[in-house]
Amino acid sequence: MITLDVLYSLIEENYVFLLDCDETETLQYCSKELKKNLGLHHPPGFKPVLDDVLDPAALISFRQAIASANEGSRGVNALLTPKRLRSTNLPMHVRYVEEEGTKHYLFFGAQIDTLNHISDWERDERVKELSCLYGVAEWIESAPNIDAFFNKLPKYLAPGMRFPAEALVYSVYNESTYGLEPASGDYIVVFLVVHGELKGEIRIGYLQDSHDLLPEEQKMLSEIGRILNLALERKELAESVALKSEEESGFREQLARLDKKISAREGELEAQQQKLSTADSYLHRINSGWEKASRRMETMFKAIPDPVMLIDTDLNVVMSNKPNVESGQKCYAAFFQRETPCPDCQYKKVLRDKTPITSSLRQENSFLQLHTLPVFNDEHEVDGILEFFRDVTLEKTYEQQIQQADKLASLGQLVSGIGHEINNPNQFIRGNVKIVKQALEDMLPIIDAHYESHPDLKIARLKYTFFKDHIMTLVDDMAHGSERIKGIVDGLRGFARKDDGLLVDKVDVNTLLGATTRLVQNEVHKRATIELQLADDLPHFIGNSQKIEQVLVNLIVNAAQAMNDDIKGKIVVTTSLDKDHVMIKIVDNGRGMDEKTQKQIFDPFFTTKRTRGGTGLGLAISFRIIEEHGGTISVNSEFDKGTTFTIRIPAAQSAAETGKEND
Repeated sequence: MITLDVLYSLIEENYVFLLDCDETETLQYCSKELKKNLGLHHPPGFKPVLDDVLDPAALISFRQAIASANEGSRGVNALLTPKRLRSTNLPMHVRYVEEEGTKHYLFFGAQIDTLNHISDWERDERVKELSCLYGVAEWIESAPNIDAFFNKLPKYLAPGMRFPAEALVYSVYNESTYGLEPASGDYIVVFLVVHGELKGEIRIGYLQDSHDLLPEEQKMLSEIGRILNLALERKELAESVALKSEEESGFREQLARLDKKISAREGELEAQQQKLSTADSYLHRINSGWEKASRRMETMFKAIPDPVMLIDTDLNVVMSNKPNVESGQKCYAAFFQRETPCPDCQYKKVLRDKTPITSSLRQENSFLQLHTLPVFNDEHEVDGILEFFRDVTLEKTYEQQIQQADKLASLGQLVSGIGHEINNPNQFIRGNVKIVKQALEDMLPIIDAHYESHPDLKIARLKYTFFKDHIMTLVDDMAHGSERIKGIVDGLRGFARKDDGLLVDKVDVNTLLGATTRLVQNEVHKRATIELQLADDLPHFIGNSQKIEQVLVNLIVNAAQAMNDDIKGKIVVTTSLDKDHVMIKIVDNGRGMDEKTQKQIFDPFFTTKRTRGGTGLGLAISFRIIEEHGGTISVNSEFDKGTTFTIRIPAAQSAAETGKEND
């Protein structure tokens, strides 16, 4: 610890007046100049108290300063008014120290004749300088080693500067560097010469070039350098003290002398520590806020339900909310499993137009909506893109179903009139064909008798025998064709109007499927097997059992007819509950359909079985029936792999409510 004698010496190098009193207000030391001004001429051994030498007002000021120092305050001032100089006020600075269990209060100030010329700022700077010197001196004495001393030196040196918070302290010693080096060439410096050898230097500058360095700051650094040179000699000597035992006593004497010179500057280190602590706390709050914002952004980014990717100019993924996508992957490999960039890559368009782009694409059986947004740098150049992928398959399906419903509604308005116009002449054909057939049956015996006497008889330029063998077949074909026309017209009428059958049945799909499979067994079993996978406790829905059965029969028979001729296929029918909808799936492993066919299968009169008597109305009518029940029917098929029809009918509302909504 620094001794009082060294402290007295350091203060008197900078201040003329110095007074030291203890807790009993007894004067322990008084500088010569102050003794002269106080008029102290007491015999040796006599120590006056403050009340003997101070004016009452000054005595109160000193006591208040002592109380503040006891509470830990620094930079406390007092006003000295000697009793013999009533009109003179001497501003005094107070420093509290303790030695051997005794508290000492050091009051020091400037000369009387310079008081009117020294500003408050200059006095404060001198106090700060003295505190800095004292702090550095104490730290070099208490530091465990030279490396530890230089690591914490900025904490003790910066408070001595005019702008402590912005001061940078940089040290070099034995080729090791410490602290932050001032960026500009404007700094003060002191060289460290130990044992006559240049070992390093200390530089002090500011973060900003606008702060000027003061001559007083260079003077303070030079004084610190003088103290450190001696202290560093002591440190180095202490580390090599065991080299020669006969020199031990000499080292101790030298160390003792050095101790008195270097331990005078530690007090100001605490103030610098407080400033550094404040700066550290500020930086910690900034860093904590940034980390909190970063975590919040990352959480929000990952919470986006749709896939999102940030991509750089080389099409590398920078970040993504998809768990299986890593940074550095190519975007086309990460999302589309491609080895080369996508042929319709949106990056070039965004780079050229610098505007967001929305596009649609299809990935296998899904439809995706792609939003591509440019990411700009400080020069407003595009240096990346942000892509949002949204699955719009369900919306596309609903859109297609709405279009289909509109198409069927428009067609229904035409079908009724067309059916009526076709049916009227067909009724004449049906009735006349019967009459023609009966007439031929009556006429043929008469013609047979005539043929016996006229063997060369021809009718319609055909030999009679050939005519007789085929005429009835022709008439039957006409009758069959007329009946077929009637069937098509009846189907059109059924399609064109909603059935008058009420949707009031409590439909149990599982029971209905059991009856349906038995009904179609004879027609299906030669081409496919039927497997039922029915969910337990499936709720009922309100509808028309006969109509639903018609749909199921149609779909199962269609599935059987779609099987390959050389292999017996398989039809799997499953039921399940999807939220509040009863769901029926009919899956086959037949020939499947291409994309064009899938788009047309619900259109009236579209059929792939024209040669086998198909009318193209079965699926159109099925679509209308499911629509009447407030449900949806959709298809998903792959060519040469099979087809899946999916029916969803609401289980939580009645058909009457459904009808109102549809109206």
